Amino acid sequence: MKRLLLLLFLSISFSLPGYAQNATQKIDELLLKYQQKDRFDGTVLLAKNGKIIYQRQFGLANRQFSVPVAANTKFPVASITKLYTAILILKLQELGKLHLDSPIFNYTPNLLPKNNKKITIRQLLVHTAGLPNEKIADYTLQLNAKDFIQKRIADTLRSTPGTTYRYNNVNFILLTAIMEQVSGKKWTTLLTDFIIKPLQLQQTGVVKRDSVIQNLAYGYHNYSFGNEKVKDPLENDDPLFLENYAGAGALFTTPIELLKLNRALAAGKILNPSSLVLLYQPSLKTGQGTKSEEVTPGGYLKTLNIGDKKIKVIERKGNIMGYNATYLQLPESGQVLIVFCNTDANDLSKIVCEILEFAL
Repeated sequence: MKRLLLLLFLSISFSLPGYAQNATQKIDELLLKYQQKDRFDGTVLLAKNGKIIYQRQFGLANRQFSVPVAANTKFPVASITKLYTAILILKLQELGKLHLDSPIFNYTPNLLPKNNKKITIRQLLVHTAGLPNEKIADYTLQLNAKDFIQKRIADTLRSTPGTTYRYNNVNFILLTAIMEQVSGKKWTTLLTDFIIKPLQLQQTGVVKRDSVIQNLAYGYHNYSFGNEKVKDPLENDDPLFLENYAGAGALFTTPIELLKLNRALAAGKILNPSSLVLLYQPSLKTGQGTKSEEVTPGGYLKTLNIGDKKIKVIERKGNIMGYNATYLQLPESGQVLIVFCNTDANDLSKIVCEILEFAL
């Protein structure tokens, strides 16, 4: 088995010029160790100042047919989708279609009649709207964003809008409905018009249960998250309608195409400078001590302890069943680390920090 895994790894490895061979070897050894323990199947990309300096794939995209993960393997990225939605919302603000600090009543007066005069778009973006969470049963029937809100979300508040942070997919599903209302277009059309088509993204789109998507990684879970005491075998992910997550978590992509988005934002090709500032403008702090982080529309500003260093990062994670993804920007070093995997048998936060120990 170990020989098979090693051959599988070697068949898709390649050296990348311009990066320290010692660092490359150490990252390879780290990830191969996890793969041999059946704790990592996925893809890793590290870039600096927009240039790829490390890229590798490990393990299997499909276990039933022993299909290896490749550079063009597409992964559902779950809540990393929220970054794309935040970008689209800011783009619509640039076009005068909406304003972050306006109540959502201005745009969707009938979706939440009792509370939509109290909630603003900005509060949805940073998870302070106070709305109740969705339930897993909400993904067993196919619903568009508007129907999802009307049929599945109670028009009640768990906290006063703007006062309490509570991570919630409902916020971004509601943002999806708002985008469609103010633009008169499907959110997938907006995604295509403002991001996919301008950047010529060929491997980015929406997961759909009734669609056969070429090169899409299968998902497997046992909820061990790196705990080696859990011996339960991996199971196939449940056949849910992941498209119901809409702007909260329905996208698939590849690391290379996420890096293209990163480059385009930095070059001002999607948002103007003032919108880019808003994308990563801190709103409030959550947690305490080492778990403290600041919430922004585009991700979380936090400090990681990497060896004896304290590294400031912008983090955007995603998780749906077996799919796990991390998109990490390191502004001070100009580095970007992207890790996608299709099982939850690993502690991805731990792996990311271990990669950074060799990368910095």
